[in-house]
Amino acid sequence: MREALSIAELIEHIRSICEGFGRTRYWFRGHASADWRLVPSVHRSYDIYGEHNLMARFRLSAPSRFERCPDLHDWAGWISLMQHHGLPTRLLDWTESLLVATYFAVADDANPGPGLIWIISPSALNNASCHANECTFVLTGPEARPLLKAAFDQGKIVDEVLAVYGQDTSLRMTLQMGAFTIHGTDQALEERKGVSQYLTGVLIPDKAKETIREELWVLGIRRSNLFPDLTNLALELANDHRLVPKMTSSGP
Repeated sequence: MREALSIAELIEHIRSICEGFGRTRYWFRGHASADWRLVPSVHRSYDIYGEHNLMARFRLSAPSRFERCPDLHDWAGWISLMQHHGLPTRLLDWTESLLVATYFAVADDANPGPGLIWIISPSALNNASCHANECTFVLTGPEARPLLKAAFDQGKIVDEVLAVYGQDTSLRMTLQMGAFTIHGTDQALEERKGVSQYLTGVLIPDKAKETIREELWVLGIRRSNLFPDLTNLALELANDHRLVPKMTSSGP
């Protein structure tokens, strides 16, 4: 797998990897650890019965806490709301912005070791999932409905992964240029048959993370811009303006 030590190197790798660079849509996902698998949160910790329970309990409890809940049977609206608020779902977040994905690969100091930028062709994934026309679907469309039915209505388990555009339920999703893959099982995306047709990655060595963080700062990719709320603004400001301990000299 290729490695990138800077934003410039990363872009050059993407240019050589992606056919039709700059004209064909590709999505990206940044992992702070190269060991993390492409498995949605609900499939990491819950079976299908646990998933049904999460979906049902959230829909029952949300209306007293949120004024603009979707209609009860608007599964696409509900799963988007759940994903936004951190409930484990069968959605996996992607972004159309390489820089946004890179931020998530390098921003977390708590994960030493190499990071990884995943690169996916959403139309090629959907084609590999037995949909004849290479295109990207929407979460509210008929292609995604069997996968949503399995999550909410105890429908038949569908061993499929689709690339879909979701509903922009928040400014954060708009700023992060978000999109989703929706997964019917707990099989990691990188382990599926024929994965080389639509998925690849670029490693970010641990030694390069600090340099790339600095480059992202200069390019305006910052926490408070990607998470536009007061909490994240405060965290960013507190970190940026903290006093740096003065160096002490042991010499004369």
